[in-house]
Amino acid sequence: MEYPGIFTPFPIGNKTAPNRLVSQAMESNDSGPGGSVSQRGLKRYRKLAAGNWGIVIVEALSVTSESLARKNGMILNRNNLEGFQHLVQEYKKINPEGLILFQVSHSGYKSGSFSRRTTICPGVKDADYLTTEEIENVRKAFIESVLLAEEAGADGCDFKMCHGYFGAEMLRPANTRTDKWGGSFENRTRFLREGIGEIKSRLAKLTRQKSQDFILGSRISLYEGITGGCGTAGPNQIIEDLTEMDRIVKLMDELGMDYVNVSAGIPGVTSEITRPTKPSKHLYLNLARYAKQVKNLNTSLAVFGSGYTILKEEAASFAEENIIDGNVDFAGFGRMSFADPLYPSKLISGEKINYCTACSGCSRLMIRQEHDGCILYDDYYRKLHSEGRADR
Repeated sequence: MEYPGIFTPFPIGNKTAPNRLVSQAMESNDSGPGGSVSQRGLKRYRKLAAGNWGIVIVEALSVTSESLARKNGMILNRNNLEGFQHLVQEYKKINPEGLILFQVSHSGYKSGSFSRRTTICPGVKDADYLTTEEIENVRKAFIESVLLAEEAGADGCDFKMCHGYFGAEMLRPANTRTDKWGGSFENRTRFLREGIGEIKSRLAKLTRQKSQDFILGSRISLYEGITGGCGTAGPNQIIEDLTEMDRIVKLMDELGMDYVNVSAGIPGVTSEITRPTKPSKHLYLNLARYAKQVKNLNTSLAVFGSGYTILKEEAASFAEENIIDGNVDFAGFGRMSFADPLYPSKLISGEKINYCTACSGCSRLMIRQEHDGCILYDDYYRKLHSEGRADR
């Protein structure tokens, strides 16, 4: 086998992923009415299932209908539960060994103009400042959504605490609010600490065997690249200082979480830190460095690395090297899962792979609030993209 590291199974929590390739959560803006799972969404996840990824993370599922980053973003609530159950069933029919995780999210300040844009941090313009009680309600909504994910049959859940969304804003040193949700490190991590604690307690009371093996993790931005952002030493600092982020990773381990998905930056603000483009290709080395630093903390958490898509044909070799060297446990691909959802199966069979060229077409579709996907290899999204350009 050309990539024995990549295609070696690896434990995560009480389960085992069949390989080390992760399809990262990619918002596709294609839900049905009320944030339900659409036929287009089902088709997309069936393709990912056929790709035999070790882990597939279902995109940023909002815990509320009030604040959405995408007009047609999916919402994980009781009304939509049947659709999510069907999604998991369809996925497992095709890839029974692969793990499927749901990413739960509140878009906060990243909410669209059509939605309620909120903020946790004092002094932020153009957003509603959340009260103490409102944040508590969001915490409860996260918990209920995670429990719905377990009921839907998902293998686990990802707390989205990255990319400028609600969870990331909570962790920032710039969160200087004076109530129980801000200021000190203990207050800024209360949302995660109390949320995970209650989830674990409630899962333990369920009689379903699956609930005892339910995976919990979080995607975090180790460094956001903004003043007072994650990865800085204080509310007025911008220089990278990962001391506090190391503490957050160790806290996740203490809470009994199963993995940490290492990312960086804020799309639309410090985009190239998150997803390097052709001119900024070598910023992938920062993402590799962040993942290695987290791995070197020697926690029990499985570590997901990011930023592999930009390397195209070289991505598999770099992922293999990182896995063999012990720098990561899993290699995460975002845009590549749009370009070729069959990437893992093609990699092992030697078939021709449709590599992402970092053309940013999918990003332009997302900005325009269109259904989102690859404009190079999928005629539907190519047509959407060209029609949008003609309209301008």
